[in-house]
Amino acid sequence: MTTFRLENALPVDTTIPNPSLVCLIGAAGSGKSTWASTWPATQVLELDRFRAMVSDDGGCQESTGDAVFALQAVLEARLTRRKMTVLDATNCESAAR
Repeated sequence: MTTFRLENALPVDTTIPNPSLVCLIGAAGSGKSTWASTWPATQVLELDRFRAMVSDDGGCQESTGDAVFALQAVLEARLTRRKMTVLDATNCESAAR
């Protein structure tokens, strides 16, 4: 299990079982990536990073479909191996979840 503390927020002392799938959902700028950064980089799947991999621009919204496809392939591989995984994406639209 991993214990973490989110700075600059209300006191948080939460234990998340390992392995788990943690889906960070929230508006842009709400602190998802800051919270995700408390896990090792190999455990964090960031949609912006996948957008950058498929289009060389992490903010390219037109590449979202391809980025989600690639992210899902990596996510399925990690879950099959029972690896702790943090999904860092806005995820506010049900279709993207």
